[in-house]
Amino acid sequence: MKIDKCVICKSKDTSEWYPENIDSKSLSFTYEFSPQSQKTFRIVRCNNCTHVFCSPLPKDIYKFYEDVVDEEYLRHWKTRELSAETVLKTIRKYISYGKLLDVGCATGDFLKIAKKYGYAIEGLELSHWSSSLARKQHIKIHRKTLKSLSKEYPQKYDVITLWGVIEHFQDPKKEMLYLNELLKPGGFLVIWTGDVDGLMSRILQRRWWYWQGQHIQYFTHKSLNHLAELTGFEHVLTRRYPIAATFEQMANSLNRYKFKKYMLPFIKIAFAVKSIWYLRLPGEMFWIGRKKS
Repeated sequence: MKIDKCVICKSKDTSEWYPENIDSKSLSFTYEFSPQSQKTFRIVRCNNCTHVFCSPLPKDIYKFYEDVVDEEYLRHWKTRELSAETVLKTIRKYISYGKLLDVGCATGDFLKIAKKYGYAIEGLELSHWSSSLARKQHIKIHRKTLKSLSKEYPQKYDVITLWGVIEHFQDPKKEMLYLNELLKPGGFLVIWTGDVDGLMSRILQRRWWYWQGQHIQYFTHKSLNHLAELTGFEHVLTRRYPIAATFEQMANSLNRYKFKKYMLPFIKIAFAVKSIWYLRLPGEMFWIGRKKS
């Protein structure tokens, strides 16, 4: 029998949740969702800290992003900017100025709004395509790993944000230590990821939208707080992330579900009433931590 070790707390007290059902050759790294997008590597849960992760972990999965071109992603820039407006209002309650680094910044939609709010912005992005588009908007982009950046700019940033990024890390503990090194003492780390213990995960089970082949880490509120404690952060706030949704975005997201044709008529009615809805769904975890002094 295979013995799995938790990537966060190193406990061997684990249990398999789902067997592997994906062909690694068909891994998708774009926003063009389909039923294939939900297939994953083998999923294991730690019975000690509650973290959920793929085992065995695929190696160097981040390298797949370097050559990704995602035209579907571009179509939804407006909803990302609206969500950015909402979360920045919360971030500003804790720190309203300073140097802000967005890790996995893609085409820079969040950073454009952060600049409008007065932050000195920089991004980290590995994709050639995405980083090129961000640079055309005069955003400073680093195309390097967190490890390399932390050696170059220790204690440089006041705020670091990760939107839908931490679930891709092969070794979350190491990456969190690099993030800690990049932050000034008392600096803030802001994360959006799924909560595998959330209501939507429990209801939908393997149909939950966070189950994706490109995701290899799945956090709970408890396991994210435990990881933060291990890497020099203290928990400040956990809320539901506000997703600004349009009809086009919802229709694209539903492409992964067979019941899309039954849901779409009702969704059309909702968006006929109001063109943009803000969804705060159970399991969409918006987390803020502070680097311990």
